[in-house]
Amino acid sequence: MKIVIAIDSYKGTLSSFKAANIIKQAIHAYTNNTHEIQIFPMADGGEGTLQAVMAFDPNAVLHKTIVKDVLFRDIEAPFLINDKNKSAVIEMASIAGLPMLKPHERNVLTATTYGIGQVIRKTLDMNVSTVYLGIGGSATNDAGIGMLQALGAKFLDANNNDVRCGAHDIGKIINIDLTNFDSRLKNTDFISICDVANPFYGPNGATYVYGPQKGASEEQVRIIDTYFKNFSLVLNHIMNIDIQNIQGSGAGGGIGGGAAVFLNAKIKTGADWLIEFSRIEENLIDADLIITGEGKTDMQTYNDKLPIRIGLLSQKYNKKTIIISGDTSIHKDDMKKFGIDNIYALTDYFSLEQSMKDPEKTLYETMLLICDEIF
Repeated sequence: MKIVIAIDSYKGTLSSFKAANIIKQAIHAYTNNTHEIQIFPMADGGEGTLQAVMAFDPNAVLHKTIVKDVLFRDIEAPFLINDKNKSAVIEMASIAGLPMLKPHERNVLTATTYGIGQVIRKTLDMNVSTVYLGIGGSATNDAGIGMLQALGAKFLDANNNDVRCGAHDIGKIINIDLTNFDSRLKNTDFISICDVANPFYGPNGATYVYGPQKGASEEQVRIIDTYFKNFSLVLNHIMNIDIQNIQGSGAGGGIGGGAAVFLNAKIKTGADWLIEFSRIEENLIDADLIITGEGKTDMQTYNDKLPIRIGLLSQKYNKKTIIISGDTSIHKDDMKKFGIDNIYALTDYFSLEQSMKDPEKTLYETMLLICDEIF
């Protein structure tokens, strides 16, 4: 058999590369190395994007630079440069990511994307012409204001003073000064990579859907969402752009919209981008089994998450496809229309506590049990 493993990270526990290799090791152990196995560590614009790109692009070189994190502390931020095609890849999750904060440090009012802008500036210093900006897994909800401030934009209140970084002053913005906005930006192509299509504000917007997991209280969610709506009116008045109508403008705490408006960034579905980038499709044609998965397969998976995109791609070639996830709340029959034949989860065999405590061992032993069914 030829088996293709195209799996996302189990966020906070296992990288996509690590998870794929554990599955591979378990299959080899069960079958005495009798099958050909190809690994495609995948990502959707969030955690693991840099690692996935490096697995497929031999010209991608890892660089690091000192920038500010979401709480304005100095950190070493990684990014990729491909000198051959003059491109850069930036992963928001490794600069302003939620796992980088302790639970008590989460504060959407002060969390800033300033460091993202600093990394963009660094890539411009290295003469890139295209920047891929992975905006998943953020700890911020500032509409990209901090990123844009680091790039020279000024957001002004009624007294013509600069507003602070973070979300707490977005509602005070009444004017925008781009006099010192980095002139190199207009000659650079930006592509935002994300896995959600949420609007900028409203019940399905950035703040209501993702604010609580970033530490926002119900009252803060309501207030910040009002700030976002007011900011959208300012943008419409000054720049004649309706940010609410940009699909995915709510991604990354609104940085999807900020990048679209000010950097003219195109928003692309992360799973589709990496599927195309990795050229995985040509490897599925003669495969006998495709294994995909993620940390948790739930209702959000339906929003073009990686397992759905892999399933639909496999369905095109009538290939058997299974999902192996950390946990699931979806019935396997509901996924058949997406080309998924079965769903397995670590929590089908072990407790959630054990799965989280020792994910490597749990995934390995789960895969051995699954092998009893698929071989």
